[in-house]
Amino acid sequence: MAWWNAIGDVLRGGKDVAEVFVENKEHRGERRHEEVLADIDRDKASLRQFAAEFHARQNRTRWDSFVDGLNRLPRPLLTIVIISFFVLAPLDPERFLLIAQAYELMPPGYWALLSVIIGFYFGGRMQLKAQDMAVRKDAVQAAKDLVVMRKAFREIDFAEEPVESRIYDAAVAEGARKPTNSVIQRWLESRPGD
Repeated sequence: MAWWNAIGDVLRGGKDVAEVFVENKEHRGERRHEEVLADIDRDKASLRQFAAEFHARQNRTRWDSFVDGLNRLPRPLLTIVIISFFVLAPLDPERFLLIAQAYELMPPGYWALLSVIIGFYFGGRMQLKAQDMAVRKDAVQAAKDLVVMRKAFREIDFAEEPVESRIYDAAVAEGARKPTNSVIQRWLESRPGD
């Protein structure tokens, strides 16, 4: 029976070598399951933290409630004030002019301070959104190639020559090898000027 154990050892060794090149589907499933469970645990922790911010806390004083309310005010107030200026301009231009002139008298240092404060409140959110919408370089190159291709198609004069002929000529000019299909060969022979 020693030979049977030796064959088993060889097969196990072969399995270990094969797993270097081909992923074990069972282990992949186990890892994926563990990743999903870890994601769920992180999501639960985030939800618990978020819920703790909005549920009533024990020993909460009026001062705590007041400060929490103040912390939530800047973004909505800034947004409402800016939108109200856009509403005020066409409704009461004289008043809007007076407000604009009053702001014009404000020293540049105050404007810098205001821009830092607004950047602080809105900047973090904008940074997160910018990271979410970041585009990979190869996607940018693919978009540029698509724009060039569409421009080339727009330049084709359909009255002069069929689109297929222009595409074929462009491909051959770029070094593509000529097709060996008999239907295409007959079509090429039927083209005038070849």
